[in-house]
Amino acid sequence: MSKKYTIRDIARQAGVSVATVSYVINNRDDQRISEETKKKVRQIINLYDYKPNSSAKSLATNKTYTAALYLSRENSLYKRSEQLHVAETLSAVLKQHGYHLLLQDVTDINQIDYTDAILCYDTTTELFCEIGDKNLIPLIAIDILVDAPQLFFQVCTDYRKHKEQADAHFGTDNYCYCCLTPNNAAIKDLIRDTFRSVSFIDSPQDIPSGNIVYSQSSIRTLLPAESLCLSCDAHAKMEQVFDCMELAMSRVPDCTHLRFL
Repeated sequence: MSKKYTIRDIARQAGVSVATVSYVINNRDDQRISEETKKKVRQIINLYDYKPNSSAKSLATNKTYTAALYLSRENSLYKRSEQLHVAETLSAVLKQHGYHLLLQDVTDINQIDYTDAILCYDTTTELFCEIGDKNLIPLIAIDILVDAPQLFFQVCTDYRKHKEQADAHFGTDNYCYCCLTPNNAAIKDLIRDTFRSVSFIDSPQDIPSGNIVYSQSSIRTLLPAESLCLSCDAHAKMEQVFDCMELAMSRVPDCTHLRFL
């Protein structure tokens, strides 16, 4: 089996530091590295067929290229199914951007120093704030409303858009909006304020009669076939989450911290 070369092997052969190799790999133009050195490093990388890994990238950018995700503990299989859908979609989007997603234990909240950002999905405000109080890295809320939009990036479902779609299909307010019970009280209030009739689903017994609209894929099998599934681009929503991550990590001021999608 051929030897698997590391970044240290490349640095040793080129007679430079590991950091220099990492800077060359990542095309850093903020470092003083001669073109001759860059050329030599690239030639050795090519000679040894070296494939840069995430550690080399992290060294050059001072990033871990990971994000932590907190989810609430759930007993409902439907809630857990929705969490899995969100986590899988988020993980796929982050992977496209070179990031890995780490699932955190919600019963053990401590300071995190091994990720670039923390993401929370459908948690209580209290849990979200507890996580924020213990960490100094960017914190992004997904389907959580916190009364500090200037401090945290928040990406939420656009329920007003969903109401417009439902009104166009069934007629104004001639239906019941069904969804899983949110953990975040502010989101729950927002849903109630948006739709005239709402049913929070915890079991099949909670399914109402009449026209039904919904947007969460995990409750599809519980509802009548004629129910209206409102369009919700989960991938686009998680792209917004990643965009907020980048803005937060770059500490970009004067941008929209609350987004509905």
